Amino acid sequence: MPLDHHSTEQTHQPDQTPRHSWPTRRRVTAVLSACAILALPVGYLLVYYGFPGQVSANAQDAPTQSISTLEETVRTNPTIDNRVNLSVAYIQANQPGRAIPILDSVVAKDTNNALAWNNLCVANTMQRAYDIAIKDCINAVRIKPDFQLARNNLKWAEDEDRKAIETLATQEKVAPASRNSSSYLAEGLNFFSVGNYDQAIKSWRRVLELDPKNALAANNIGTALMLKKQTSEALPWFQKALSLDPTLQIAKNNLAWAHDELAKAEK
Repeated sequence: MPLDHHSTEQTHQPDQTPRHSWPTRRRVTAVLSACAILALPVGYLLVYYGFPGQVSANAQDAPTQSISTLEETVRTNPTIDNRVNLSVAYIQANQPGRAIPILDSVVAKDTNNALAWNNLCVANTMQRAYDIAIKDCINAVRIKPDFQLARNNLKWAEDEDRKAIETLATQEKVAPASRNSSSYLAEGLNFFSVGNYDQAIKSWRRVLELDPKNALAANNIGTALMLKKQTSEALPWFQKALSLDPTLQIAKNNLAWAHDELAKAEK
């Protein structure tokens, strides 16, 4: 059952007004939690709770265009505006992992683009990459101190990060003899949320020791390895997840992500 992470009140609705060009930045993920599962169309983190953050498009009609149309536009005319609009479409389609590399490429060229940093904050928070999300929004506010959208999203990321840390502290007090596969799955997710990928992998390996057919744990190990830039090592974990559960869409999405990254590395 998905966590009711954030309401969709006005302060968390996408801003679709026209914008100037703005960059983009980094990171992709795809993790599954027993208590917070919502398959993203393209995968990555299986702990997204809706679309609570605010992003902005460079063109009024960007969010209404199909992703395939925007992708083709970027292929033929990869301007910053077009790339940002595609990233917004990915985020609004619950595919933040696909938005992040695009945004990364933009902010690499325009480090002072507050809108891009804000959207990276949203995408990374959706993926529970709170440590990165906080830095993203801090950059947005540093560049544009009156950027209320970024301030709202910064608070969102900080609140979620604090919750993850508090939950970890509580989990670590539980005696190992009292833990089961579900508790280790959740523990790994919280380690992942605070950027401790090695400990997350350790927790999910423990899940597989207790429950060898747990496809979510296999998927999550692959995701953590992806974030450690170990794509070749991650790929068989997504394959393992699908061998355990051929219907697991998040693993299908993440497998495609891994193949995309390998293809980029070969260019």
